[in-house]
Amino acid sequence: MKKDKGKTELEKKLEKEIASAPAPAGTETPPAEAQAPAPEQPDIVALVAERDAVRDQLLRTLADFDNYRKRLARDHERTKKLAAESVVRDLLPVLDNLERAVDHADAEPDALVEGVKMVLGQFRGVLDRHGLKQIPALNKPFDPHVHEAVMQAESDEIPPDHVVQEFEKGYKLGDFVLRPAKVVVSKASSEPAPATEEEIEPADADVAQKSDTD
Repeated sequence: MKKDKGKTELEKKLEKEIASAPAPAGTETPPAEAQAPAPEQPDIVALVAERDAVRDQLLRTLADFDNYRKRLARDHERTKKLAAESVVRDLLPVLDNLERAVDHADAEPDALVEGVKMVLGQFRGVLDRHGLKQIPALNKPFDPHVHEAVMQAESDEIPPDHVVQEFEKGYKLGDFVLRPAKVVVSKASSEPAPATEEEIEPADADVAQKSDTD
């Protein structure tokens, strides 16, 4: 008997029934979305490169800031030295004149005072050119921003809270208070005011009338 290499009618019928039969519970075919391939993961190499670029930029920024800070400190120190150099250079002639006055003190004692006065005026002129100003104090209203009260004193001539005496002069460099003036501040007198002529005359009249009666 010749063997049939193809499928028999019975096998074809069974395969057709199996294909058309419903799938058993728990074996449903997942939806197409579930069967879709997972999206591709980000490129790790690209992320690492981006991280390294950000880190390098941060390091360069920190280095630039550190260089700026150092340069600013050097400029500040240079400015201080130049300012001090300018003041000292202007004070050298004052020092020269003061030394000359001392050298001639023994030979000309009377000229010493005049020489010192001249040097003092020159010294004040140098300080004035560099912005140093004396703070007005005597007979001025007390100002705690520029005056330092060391004590109070009663005064009948000057209103209260005014400077009646200056212990130590104060100075300003531009708008900056370099040293406040140490002063004595006035306050109202606690003693009773002297009697006026109108108050004295009635008392004298009473005494005279009593004498006449006696």
